[in-house]
Amino acid sequence: MAAFEYIALSPRGKEEKGVLEADSSRQVRQILRDRGLSPLEVKVTREEKQARGGLRDWFTPSLSVRELALITRQLSTLIAAGLPVEETVLAVSRQTENPRTQRMLLSVRSNGREHV
Repeated sequence: MAAFEYIALSPRGKEEKGVLEADSSRQVRQILRDRGLSPLEVKVTREEKQARGGLRDWFTPSLSVRELALITRQLSTLIAAGLPVEETVLAVSRQTENPRTQRMLLSVRSNGREHV
């Protein structure tokens, strides 16, 4: 599964953005329709990262120290409780309020699945 960023309209016309994990953009669109949303844009998150590319992405901090500490503590607690790493990353991604952090965690999860 890959992580997909989406932009959709609610029944009231409000624009909603988020990240979903699915096998294809078509599946994401169906999930959004099932939720009563009208999809406007759906794209794979990893492609955006690859398009930017370059070494500067590896050296640019993407998380604040506070957010990194929180995520690390959450991951540690769930792994210590016996949850598999894949499920742990998914659970933490669902708990975060920061869309950028959510995209990062889902991207890490989908990249990890490819290498197993």
